Amino acid sequence: MKKLGLLLLTLLLIVSCGKDPKMTVDKFIKSIQTKKFEQAAKYTINDEFSKDMNLKYDNKTQQLFFESLFKNMKYEIISSEKQPDNSYDVKVSVENIDVQKVFLTIYQKLFQEAFSGKGSKLSVEDEFKKILESENVPKSKNETTFKVIETSKGYKIDVSSENIDVLFGKFNSTLSNLNNLGEEENSIKSTDGGLNSSDKPIEPLKQLNNNQ
Repeated sequence: MKKLGLLLLTLLLIVSCGKDPKMTVDKFIKSIQTKKFEQAAKYTINDEFSKDMNLKYDNKTQQLFFESLFKNMKYEIISSEKQPDNSYDVKVSVENIDVQKVFLTIYQKLFQEAFSGKGSKLSVEDEFKKILESENVPKSKNETTFKVIETSKGYKIDVSSENIDVLFGKFNSTLSNLNNLGEEENSIKSTDGGLNSSDKPIEPLKQLNNNQ
């Protein structure tokens, strides 16, 4: 009976962590899409992941933006390659709202309004709402590589800030470079841009909080 209990526990651990690197990444992203952050954390080696991915919105615009990003997040797992250190690089193509284009559009409208001489006041919140709820909201595809490690509890992901940034339409990197909006065209594929996993925390909402 005791052996049966241990066998069931082992099976549960394998299922919760993913049977292979690609399945682990797939379950992780699906958990993010459905806002099940504690479930997503089970597929990572990052102890503070679920705490970093909190959904405490400071205003309606912030809430609308992230709800739109969750809604429009689509992905495709492209490949999985074993590395010399026995980890796996799982490459994923992600489609989501093009955050940079959304901000650039708003900035252009603000600039035009300021020099139009009409004397009307543009509502930034209303403009964001129009764009994000539009059927023609700008979208982009980017690639990101998840590092998957085999542990005693199954396969786990060493989630990087760049992974999260790409999942959310490069939200953090856009807010970190607002002064450079429009200087570079968005690429269809981006495998090594964005934030570095080793020196920046995974806090997709924190950037917006700091730029209020």
